[in-house]
Amino acid sequence: MQLSKLEIKGFKSFGDKVTINFDEGITGIVGPNGCGKSNVVDAIRWVLGEQKTKALRSEKMENVIFNGTKTRKPLQMAEVSLTFNNTKNLLPTEYSHVTITRRYYRSGESEYLLNGVTCRLKDITNLFLDTGIGSDSYAIIELKMVDDILNDKDNSRRTLFEEAAGISKFKVRKKQSLKKLEDTDKDLERVDDLLFEINKNLKSLEKQAKQTEKYFQVKEQYKQVSIDLAKVTIQGQREDFLSLQKQLEEETDKRIGFNTQIAEKEGGVEKEKAELVNREKTLASRQKTLNEHVNKIRNYESDKKIKHERLSFLNDKNNNLREQIEQDKKSNERAEFSISSLQAEAETAEKIMAEIEVKVQAYKQEYETQKTSTSRLQEELSVMSGQLRKKQEEVFHLNKNIEIYQIQASSLKQELEKTTSDSSAHSASLAEFESKVQEISEELESKNLKLEKLENQESTLQEEITQLEKEIETIKEQITQINRKLDSKQNEYSLTKSLVDNLEGFPEAIKFLKKNSHWGKEAPLLSDILTCEDQYRVSIENYLEPFMNYYVVENEAQAVQAVNLLSDAAKGRANFFVLSTFENFNPAPIRSFEHCKAAKDIIEFDPKYKHLVAFILDNVYIITNNQEELPQDGDAIFITQNGKLTKRKFSISGGSVGLFEGKRIGRAKNLEKLQQEIKELSAELDELKLNLEKKQRELFKFKESTLKTSIEELKKRNQPYQPELYLCKNQT
Repeated sequence: MQLSKLEIKGFKSFGDKVTINFDEGITGIVGPNGCGKSNVVDAIRWVLGEQKTKALRSEKMENVIFNGTKTRKPLQMAEVSLTFNNTKNLLPTEYSHVTITRRYYRSGESEYLLNGVTCRLKDITNLFLDTGIGSDSYAIIELKMVDDILNDKDNSRRTLFEEAAGISKFKVRKKQSLKKLEDTDKDLERVDDLLFEINKNLKSLEKQAKQTEKYFQVKEQYKQVSIDLAKVTIQGQREDFLSLQKQLEEETDKRIGFNTQIAEKEGGVEKEKAELVNREKTLASRQKTLNEHVNKIRNYESDKKIKHERLSFLNDKNNNLREQIEQDKKSNERAEFSISSLQAEAETAEKIMAEIEVKVQAYKQEYETQKTSTSRLQEELSVMSGQLRKKQEEVFHLNKNIEIYQIQASSLKQELEKTTSDSSAHSASLAEFESKVQEISEELESKNLKLEKLENQESTLQEEITQLEKEIETIKEQITQINRKLDSKQNEYSLTKSLVDNLEGFPEAIKFLKKNSHWGKEAPLLSDILTCEDQYRVSIENYLEPFMNYYVVENEAQAVQAVNLLSDAAKGRANFFVLSTFENFNPAPIRSFEHCKAAKDIIEFDPKYKHLVAFILDNVYIITNNQEELPQDGDAIFITQNGKLTKRKFSISGGSVGLFEGKRIGRAKNLEKLQQEIKELSAELDELKLNLEKKQRELFKFKESTLKTSIEELKKRNQPYQPELYLCKNQT
């Protein structure tokens, strides 16, 4: 049997398909360091079924696949094929050429092929079992393995000789058969346990069957009684329904009359509204022209500041460039000196290289002479190893026959000794029967008393153990519930923190200003300074939607600086509330409406934003019972609690509410609350864990002090006395 060919594709450093033909005269692979010699050895080990990643010089099996380079993509599969010439029929197969292939995919799947047919790893190991070829055999030797053999590390010399002698296959078979025996013993133990459990549960199942029979009988009685009760209740409800229907007709007549009166009054209100709209339009146009003039003035001032800053920046840049030019000149002088020194070193290296080439040619001639001598020695060794195998097989058969004869002789000796001891003991025991009867009966009485005491103590101890176990179970349930709460709060905290950090739901201009916060370090967004209870979040957020992206600044200078920053970077527009402008604002007094709450009372905020909150939520009321009929008031704004409807002075807006609405307001405040809740929950969890440890220690102490073992020992001691006493009485 001779190795004829090795094909590697996608294995470690072999990205392309490489074929190595082992023709006659090839005994090894040589090359410089890092060219892939060790990878060839790893490929042969791997295709022969190596499963240990350390033996393949990698941390995980996925690393054997070609991982790509800068110019090439990584491959998805590694494949190695090994071909042997089976002309001497050393392998137990009819093929003259045997090819084994192993493939491994990045998904973790692998397959083995034998002459192109899929097979198991066990089939390949069984095929090469008698040949001395395997993933861990000494047919493939690395440099470190030679050191291990010389130092006899992990008994490696013994394994080498056993493999050469052909004993290793018997050891493998012995190991497999012992493993099968252990598995069958475990299965038998499991079967005994199952039979014990089934017998134990039979009585409880019989009780349950009787209970189910009673349950079905009671269920039939309950069904008949419930039908009678339903008939009685339906008759009473039918009479109530007829009376209510009459009342409803009367109320609808009244409603029609009220609607006609409301329609007449609404006509007068509409005329007054039309006049008011015209006045508001004129006021808005005048306000618009005033704002345009103010914006032009501010733009001129900001342009002036920007141009002044650009001029100072260009002057600084000019000075830096001059310094850089002087440094470059100095570095050029140093580089010229280093080039001259490197040229001198290159000339000396060329001379040394010529001397080494002469030595290499001499070593090559010596290597060829050694090569011819080793080939002769290998042929002699193969002949001697065949003779040694035959002799070892003969010795093995002889040893086996000797062991069988020794076992037969020992069994015969044991039978002889047994017969002699039985005859002598039988004659001596007849005289001692009467004395034994009295002794055994006295011992039995004393031991039974001890056993009763121990059983009473054990019953009290077991009751305490069961009570402790119940307490431990309740504590464990509490721990699991708190763990769930803690996980949910931590997930909510991480989600809200990522939303706050990444400014999810906010435009690009807001994100840009948040990153470049030098214009106003303490300038928050309106959505961060407000918070409220969860039930009012949707309604407040829907109303404040136009103002949610507004920054809150102390003065106009901060707002102008931020606007200039956005215009220079071309990052869009942003809006600002200036706190100093709201100091003189006087809000309308809070009025009382039925089923309504003032929005200012619901919101939580810092006292310094008092005037701003009073401005944006002036005359805003939330309807707490989500009624469709809104209060009639011209000045106030009404919002339903669910956020579906908003009524202003001249308009009504509303519609469906999304799943994620109400999540933007009070994110920063919510983070603080969540952090506090997480601390409280973790402290509670630590207390429960300490309590659980205490209870478990107590339970462990009780279980250690259990008297079951002593009771069982007493019972075992008493058991042999009872049949012995019975036999003695019968014989006397």
